[in-house]
This record gives sequence, C-alpha cells and structure tokens, in this order.
Amino acid sequence: MLRPYSFPLVASLTLVALLLAACGDSDAQLDASEPWDLVWISDSMGGGVAQPWADQIEEAEGVEVRVHDHTTGLLSLVQIREWLSEDAELRDEVADAEIIAVYGNPLDTGVPADAGTCVSTSTTPREPPNVYTSADFAPYGDVLRDIYDVVFELRAGQPTVTRAFDEFNGMLADWREAGIADECTATWEATAGALREAADEYGVAMASFYDAFNGVDHDEDAREKGYVASDGRHASPEGVLAQVEVLHDLGYDPVIP
Repeated sequence: MLRPYSFPLVASLTLVALLLAACGDSDAQLDASEPWDLVWISDSMGGGVAQPWADQIEEAEGVEVRVHDHTTGLLSLVQIREWLSEDAELRDEVADAEIIAVYGNPLDTGVPADAGTCVSTSTTPREPPNVYTSADFAPYGDVLRDIYDVVFELRAGQPTVTRAFDEFNGMLADWREAGIADECTATWEATAGALREAADEYGVAMASFYDAFNGVDHDEDAREKGYVASDGRHASPEGVLAQVEVLHDLGYDPVIP
C-alpha cells in the first residue's frame, strides 16, 4: 500500500508545479496585431511612470498600448490584495491585460515599528532602526505572492508580461546627516529582497529602481544624479525616465500562467 505524501513533499511538488507554470512556453509572444493593455498598480513611488513606459513600448514594439493607471498615494500591497479580491472592474482589467506591474508599500504587513524612522527626509539625528534582513519582511513578500496567485488565476493560459519593482532611495543624504544611513540602507535592501524572493518564485522579472538610482551597492546619492524631485523623496522627470529605461530593458517576453 502506498503511503500518503508527507506535507513537506506535497508543498515541494506544488512549488515545482507553480514554477513550471510560471515559466510557460519559451516561444510564447504577445500578439502585436491587437492593442496591448497595461495595468499599472503602484503607490506614489511609481507615479508618472505608466504612460511614458507605454509610449516607449509603442515606439519599440509597434503596437498600441492602452494604459490603466492605478497609482495611489500611500498604497500598500495589502490594499492591492483587497482590491484584486473585491473590485470586479480591476479584476476584469487584469484579466484582459497583456502587461501587469504591481508595487505597494509594506504597511499592515507587520513591518518593524522602528523601520518607519527611515521613511523621512528629516536630517535630525535620531536612533537608527535595527539591522533587518529580507526574512524580517517575509510577510511583505507573502502578500505579493497572494497577489500573483490572483493575477495568474485571472490570466490563466494567456501570454502575460508581469513585472515587480522595488523602491529607490532619494533620502540617502538625509540619512547620512541624521546618522542612520547604514541601518536604513539595510532596511531598504531587506524590503527589496523580500519582494525579489517572491517575484523569483513566480518567474516574475523585477525592475530594480533601487539599483538604477543608488547603484548596486546602494551608496550613490540619487539626488546628485538629478533623479529626485524637489521634495527629496519622489522621482523627478529625469528619474521617471530612468525608471522607464529599467522596465524597458527587461524586455517583453511573456510567461503563460
């Protein structure tokens, strides 16, 4: 008599099946004979990116791109998960979208309370947060996994370009003056790492705005590059173009969920 699979084995088989589904058909291509729909869901750190990205796609791929821009200030991944569960119009948009990009902040995912001191342009010296790793932000990544489950269900069997992205840091100079740069950099890297781990599991390519703005070691001042707006936090017009370039460089090879 065969023994039933143990839970760890079942979980492993499920993950393998999910990864194979995410990889899809390597020969799959989006149909350029029809317009593409781009659903962009982001907090303000992705503000202003959707339309210039669509313009870049149209120029490079020779296809009309219809933009559904859901940029919303202070938008969290938890809120996005709720929208995708409850908002029938958004679900329909995602079901019909060839290109889908999702980013939200980690609020309401059990973020360590002291990490909030980094989300500020204040130069006032203050206690730094603890040094965190992506494991400390695992619940943040889990919410993104829940979102991908819904996206892949809605797009089942259809070639789809899905993109994740992380948050650049416009506040490095402020952190340095406040004496919290090393610890806050670790926090930023931890949140980006949690998102990347989730994206990798689903075969989703991740655009690292953090690397583009702050260098691969995350020690470059994005303000000195002209990428940060006068508020010291959000992207300038030049920064938006840099974000578009990162997204465009990932190409448009789809997966089939």
